Amino acid sequence: MKIICIIQARMGSERLPGKVVKPIKGIPLIGYTINRLKRSRYIDEIILATSDKKQDDKLVDVAKEYKIDYFRGSEENVLERYVKCSEKYNGDIIIRITGDCPLIDPIIVDNVITELIMYKYDYVRLDVPNTFVRGFDVEVFTKESLLRVYNIVNEKYNNVINKYKEHVTLFIYENKELFNIGYVKGVEELNRDYRVCVDTFEDFQVVENVIENMKEEDLRYVDIIHYIDRSKVNNFNKDIVQKNI
Repeated sequence: MKIICIIQARMGSERLPGKVVKPIKGIPLIGYTINRLKRSRYIDEIILATSDKKQDDKLVDVAKEYKIDYFRGSEENVLERYVKCSEKYNGDIIIRITGDCPLIDPIIVDNVITELIMYKYDYVRLDVPNTFVRGFDVEVFTKESLLRVYNIVNEKYNNVINKYKEHVTLFIYENKELFNIGYVKGVEELNRDYRVCVDTFEDFQVVENVIENMKEEDLRYVDIIHYIDRSKVNNFNKDIVQKNI
């Protein structure tokens, strides 16, 4: 059984273009994502999956710099990009991470992987934003489930690009009766309305502040939450509204 982590990223973000390579302390944002995922005990291979557009050549350079593999595919049909990437790298279990989550916690990632394997789920997600803060998002699913989604969506929508092709797992959690789904929930005392994903410049300011003011060994979920509690750095992005799918 091979467990692969596919980091989804592109340069063409609408609200903050080029955000995934925006530097903090000389390291591109996505570099933090990659380095933290490398600490997982269970991930066998990390792949950066980007589009085949010229502007995303820079992300290929990042993958080479951080010595991980990369895959290029359709910018719009992200579902197809994941399927082809998982087939190329022979992934049996696939972890989906977005490149704008630089504070991703490898311990949490491993817990979600364990949940899927232990209970033989088709799909498991971290309970964001209900009991975990945005920016720690993790989704894990079997290759069989991914292929099932791909086949159903292609049969139903043929060559039409729609929301299910643009958002890899949307079909699963809009059709829960078709899949065995699990959730990893957080503890109530750490439940906050914070954002440490990076969609806007205000989000970037929060993450930059956290990284610049915390020690690397303290960048764990509970420590990050407590730091934001103390510093009130969430004031930078408290009015940012999550984009709807």
